[in-house]
Amino acid sequence: MPFSRDLFGTAWEQVLAEVKGGVWTGKRDNRPNPDLFVMDGERRINYSVKCEGIRATRQRPSAQDFLGGSMDFIVARPKVDELLPSSETIARIDATTLGSLVLQYYNDHIVKKYEWHVLSFMVPVSTGEFIYWEQSPPAKYDPRDYWWTDTGKATGSNRNIAGYPTSVPAQDQLPASTFRWTSGGKQFYAVCEIPRDADVFSVERVALSADELWSAIEKKLREKKDRQGLSKAT
Repeated sequence: MPFSRDLFGTAWEQVLAEVKGGVWTGKRDNRPNPDLFVMDGERRINYSVKCEGIRATRQRPSAQDFLGGSMDFIVARPKVDELLPSSETIARIDATTLGSLVLQYYNDHIVKKYEWHVLSFMVPVSTGEFIYWEQSPPAKYDPRDYWWTDTGKATGSNRNIAGYPTSVPAQDQLPASTFRWTSGGKQFYAVCEIPRDADVFSVERVALSADELWSAIEKKLREKKDRQGLSKAT
């Protein structure tokens, strides 16, 4: 694939589906639907794929140096408006109440409703390496375990809030937050730990001529049609 240099987004979802012998759903709907599924007997196992790139630094020059660290991922886009009483608005509600609704929506109206079974994390590193791991089942968060505050970065009636464990005291110099949510795009960011035993790999890059590329695509199409029992006529 000419775009395999980054293995980002939909490219990675399709590769992962094929590696696991699954089916890519191809749904691009702000990500509540699983990105692919794999059949285990009669049980359907749903995967939601999260992909964020990271740049190597002098202190962390290779993918191995990021293992055991943490990074932010957009894990969902909770539509918190749907949980508000008709008399309430996002602009007026206090930050902790709003943040609690974010977690409630994520737990019940995304992970549970859409039956997420596995979170799949892919991190393309600027060195050309990749870090990959899975979380099964996806974490759910008790809203009572966190407090939230406005970050001061939103404009107008928008809200940009950050969440912290209740063990973190409110103070002037706060550490990095555990969660963030923005009302404009509904992005829900969660800080995820990169496991020390996460997979690290690289992809061999092979230059192909136009004829070689077309031949490879035709071969792939024939294999796919064989699996699906479709006619090979073109």
